[in-house]
Amino acid sequence: MKKSYSNKIWEISGVKVVSKEEAITDSGKFSGQKYWRLIIDCETHPEIRRVCIFDSKVGTAGEVGAEEIINDIKNSNYADKRYLFYCYKRSCCKWDLAGWKLLENK
Repeated sequence: MKKSYSNKIWEISGVKVVSKEEAITDSGKFSGQKYWRLIIDCETHPEIRRVCIFDSKVGTAGEVGAEEIINDIKNSNYADKRYLFYCYKRSCCKWDLAGWKLLENK
């Protein structure tokens, strides 16, 4: 039996570097679903480089709603900003964004 998502939300601080829209390519029930892959420069967990953003998960944690997060990603409104990312850990190296909070720059 495949383990489902962890219910624990991890707090990860860092800077967004780039994002791009992709589609799930396997033949499962989510085939063709669009999502965004966010590349981050993580301060608290340097081993974390990528976070996935799915409409069904984003906006469930943090101070910012799903619509605002999706618009920021689409419009690249994140240059020179630090964030506290709230993420679900899907597997050993896969993370899904639940929300974020803008932090003050150092």
